Amino acid sequence: MLTESEVTVKDANDWPRAWEGAEVVIRLENVFVEYIAPRERITSFKEYIIRLIQRRVRHEEFKALRNVNIEVRQGEFFGIIGRNGAGKSTLLKIISRVMKPTGGRVWVKGRVAPLLELGAGFHLELTGRENVYLNGTLLGYTHAEIDALFESIVEFAGLKDFIDVPLRSYSTGMAVRLGFAVATATRPDILIVDEVLAVGDEQFQEKCSARMTEYRQSGTTILFVTHDSKLALRLCDRVTWLDRGEVRLNGDPMMVIDRYHEAYQQKTQTKLNKSGSLSLSKHSRTDGTTEDAELSERSEDEALGKEWFYRFVLPSGRQTPCYLQTSLAGIHDDRLLMMTSVLQPLFGEDWKQVSALDLGCHEGFFALKLAEKGCRKVLGIDAAPEKIADAELIRRIYRLPNLSFSVADLLHIDLDQFEKFDLVLMFDLLPSLENPIGALRAARTLTKQILLVETKIAPDPHGTGEMSGHHSPVQRSGSFALVDQDEQPEDHAGGSTGFSLYPTQETLIRLMKRLGFRRVEVVHPPLDVNEQLATNKRIIVAGYV
Repeated sequence: MLTESEVTVKDANDWPRAWEGAEVVIRLENVFVEYIAPRERITSFKEYIIRLIQRRVRHEEFKALRNVNIEVRQGEFFGIIGRNGAGKSTLLKIISRVMKPTGGRVWVKGRVAPLLELGAGFHLELTGRENVYLNGTLLGYTHAEIDALFESIVEFAGLKDFIDVPLRSYSTGMAVRLGFAVATATRPDILIVDEVLAVGDEQFQEKCSARMTEYRQSGTTILFVTHDSKLALRLCDRVTWLDRGEVRLNGDPMMVIDRYHEAYQQKTQTKLNKSGSLSLSKHSRTDGTTEDAELSERSEDEALGKEWFYRFVLPSGRQTPCYLQTSLAGIHDDRLLMMTSVLQPLFGEDWKQVSALDLGCHEGFFALKLAEKGCRKVLGIDAAPEKIADAELIRRIYRLPNLSFSVADLLHIDLDQFEKFDLVLMFDLLPSLENPIGALRAARTLTKQILLVETKIAPDPHGTGEMSGHHSPVQRSGSFALVDQDEQPEDHAGGSTGFSLYPTQETLIRLMKRLGFRRVEVVHPPLDVNEQLATNKRIIVAGYV
């Protein structure tokens, strides 16, 4: 049964439909998904039981999908678009049988190969070889089938030299290559891709595109979630637009995407206040908060007109110019991967109760990633007003209600006015501060669960030496290196004195332990990462409260 929007498009348009008479292989009828969760944060099972007995647990209902009706035919390349929180990933999980709907009927025919998210089905402590067998088993392969396919999987992923290395040592690109190679080792009946390929390098994307084209020509049905309108137009036979869990439109890619863009580019009334700044009239956002859609569009244009330290992939699919060399720009993805490798085991899949503070947030890159992950609240602070202005521009573009930024100097804020945060980031901040020990002490005060410190480090000095006030030589154990900024033009850190202070690894660890962190660990860098991280010139240290 076709939906109303499909019938309308069928009568009004005449685009090529090689798949039109093919068999229906996916059918969703009146599918809805509801989540029920406690309104307030409950930190332990014991507290939950006590509140439950006292009838003090208040729940709220969230509808991720609402009466979704979709049919997909064999051999069709079917695109799904929509803004963050629209329900796209939930829809794919329902079709992949990863989760069950609250109601409605889901019918899927054939073997499904899902690529829903980076690392899904993988175990970080297992080797690449072991993960091939684990993931293959989850996808329905027998042990004998995996044996026969193993060499081709490793060859396609290009990981022959690293296949017996633990997955926690892999870079983002390596993990993606392995996941795609396993999922597509044999031609599946249905391939589901949730935009995980966007993090791969250009050569890998071309390789994946060629394999998907080959499978498509052989009759594989492909479901593809994307924010890239141009890619959807180039690849998809049909596109569905999801908005707050509902199918707004379904049909010809050009028509659906045009309507999708029009909905978020509507003119809204604005007026100038006395100071000449813009006073915005509000309307509903797709995620239920209020924001000005026209401002978001104009903000994207503004962001694309300047160069950035970070490379942001904007909601439209366009990418901001980055003034770093390509070889250097990848360090941000490596830092993100290392950060995630620590936080994922700590917070699991549900980050809705996590609060995060990004100290020295710069342009807001990592704060944005945490907000997109679903944290309850993310605050970024930086002492440089121009950096907060950039971060605010990013916030206006993505329109995430759980993200905010503020101009503040860590060493001069009133700590009593700040709440404690579950997660605190201090990325590349220590060298820019004239009192790094005071900054670490302040960060500890603000941390409820974990502090992540990322910084360049100085070589550890060793040996003994004479020190005033001591009757005998003392063993040196750690120090700070004083670096002249004029001699380090590539560095963007530095205090007002014109110098940067870099701690040794031993100094940083000892300081954090002295300041009250019960456990302090250096985050292990994956293989195939930026040279600074690979050689421990730059490290990430996790301090657990």
